[in-house]
Amino acid sequence: MLHLLMKKNLPLFLVSLMTLICASTVLAQGTSTDTGVSQSVRDMILRSQAGTQFEQTARVQMDVQYGEFLQSLATQPIKRNQVEAVMVEVLSERAELSQRVAQSQASTQELLAISGYEYIRSRLQPLLSAAELGVIDAQQNGPTDAQLKNGYADELSRTTGSLTETDKDLVLDTIVKHIRMAQDDAGSMNAVSVDELIQKQSASFMHARMEMDTLFDAVKLEQVDQFMGRLHNNLYRNRSMSDSN
Repeated sequence: MLHLLMKKNLPLFLVSLMTLICASTVLAQGTSTDTGVSQSVRDMILRSQAGTQFEQTARVQMDVQYGEFLQSLATQPIKRNQVEAVMVEVLSERAELSQRVAQSQASTQELLAISGYEYIRSRLQPLLSAAELGVIDAQQNGPTDAQLKNGYADELSRTTGSLTETDKDLVLDTIVKHIRMAQDDAGSMNAVSVDELIQKQSASFMHARMEMDTLFDAVKLEQVDQFMGRLHNNLYRNRSMSDSN
């Protein structure tokens, strides 16, 4: 969908892009306010940079919280694109407003108004069937523990083949426990940037690994370390993919 929109609006996009590039170049050269670069152009650059940051954060959060549901829409690509667009818009709006609240530029009441589940549900309702809304309703507090565990289970099986099923369950339970400890009551890590979100997830993995020192012997820990290393690598690979989008 993004590619179609880009083709349709290519002339406007190129004009906007050239404006941003030229203005960014002038600013990067350390020009003062006397160089003719208007405040409106400066504000446009800042808004563009902030928008990209908030959208990246939103996409990471969307993948974590709604990834399994979006996969269920794989046979309906148009609907999936529409749903993703709404989710990114709402989550970006939350991230931006959260930052403004932290900077005393907006009220907590404004943030609460768009942070509740009913807000994103109302935006998605025109796009989804009753059954699909039921799936989203079941996930209103974020992914369940079972869904989080399923998200890591395949990677665990690939890197720790000789661990028993009991051992694997213990690894997954420990990771999920520390992820939950880093979240608020709504199942969010309250990150306003991709880097902050990744840092919080990485810290959760690190704390889980520290606890596993008391749960496994040295031989099993070697396999656990391979798995934990893959999780960290996946986090930063996802960060690079967000940057490229």
